[in-house]
Amino acid sequence: MSIHLHVAGPPSGFPSAIKQLAIVALWQAGFDHEEIGAQVSRHPATVARVLDLVRSQTGPLLHPDHPGVMR
Repeated sequence: MSIHLHVAGPPSGFPSAIKQLAIVALWQAGFDHEEIGAQVSRHPATVARVLDLVRSQTGPLLHPDHPGVMR
């Protein structure tokens, strides 16, 4: 018996799953959209779309309360 999995890639213009995870991790670490976009080579608007998508699926994301959080 064999099982074949077919996993669709992200929609055109949307970052890969690993980049999506990186976006969420960097945002939770206190980086802003511009800094995250520079790190993952995506426009800040794409970063915002990824975060909005994650929030719609999981609820609120934990984010540092203070913008001066040490990195």
